[in-house]
Amino acid sequence: MNFRIRHPYQRAIITLAGFVGLALLVTLATWGLSAAGTIDLAIIWIGMTFLAFFGLLLVVIWILGIRQMRRAKAFLESERVLVSWTYSTAEWQQLKETLWQEEKGDWKLQFGCLTFLLGLAGLLTGIMLGWQDGLFAILTQGLIGLMLGGLVGGILGVLVAGSNYFSARQAHSNPEPGLVALGVNEIYASDDYFKGDGVNSYIREVKLTRDKTFTLVLELVFPPRPRMPSEEQWSILVPPQWVERVEEILPVLVTYQEDRAVESD
Repeated sequence: MNFRIRHPYQRAIITLAGFVGLALLVTLATWGLSAAGTIDLAIIWIGMTFLAFFGLLLVVIWILGIRQMRRAKAFLESERVLVSWTYSTAEWQQLKETLWQEEKGDWKLQFGCLTFLLGLAGLLTGIMLGWQDGLFAILTQGLIGLMLGGLVGGILGVLVAGSNYFSARQAHSNPEPGLVALGVNEIYASDDYFKGDGVNSYIREVKLTRDKTFTLVLELVFPPRPRMPSEEQWSILVPPQWVERVEEILPVLVTYQEDRAVESD
């Protein structure tokens, strides 16, 4: 089977790389201003804290993605695959167009939350820095902190929207057709990979819908995840020539899930 697996968290990596670059620029700028005696040394530590946080988060997500890619590759090369296919050029173009339309909302600039929170953080930081120098210093430093925090929040909003657009555009222009592989409680579909243990993560329901096209709809249950739902619905377009084979393996997937769920009770 010829295939090329892409990093599943590519969009997050692009966004975090932008955050790291911005934090690095802010740290270097504040370092230079502090050396000139223009700003307090504490500002440098704030920039370095953000740099370390985003940098560590970038490394962790990159490592998790590599681990996921290796697991997916092992599945695709194993005998656990019950059925697999690669989309035709026309099918792949249809899928890309559908995804492109669905993700348009992610390109909008999200100024509100980031701008407010970072503006507030800048305001409080400025107030604390000017607290010992009187009311004028408090107002001045607070205003400067508010403006800088709001500016950084706006820039972060631009980075998020830009990275979403870049990732969507990159996926839309990808000429290599997506690959789908189905196994017992194990699914790979165009860079997304799921492997259940039958207890904490499993396929709750599988059905094949028939409209103008054939679509495999899977209800997946994941272990508790921070700020992410424990349930997801995956919809996979099934080429007509593979419908019969997919229908054959549906009872296997559902029976396996039900058996393990009974055991866990």
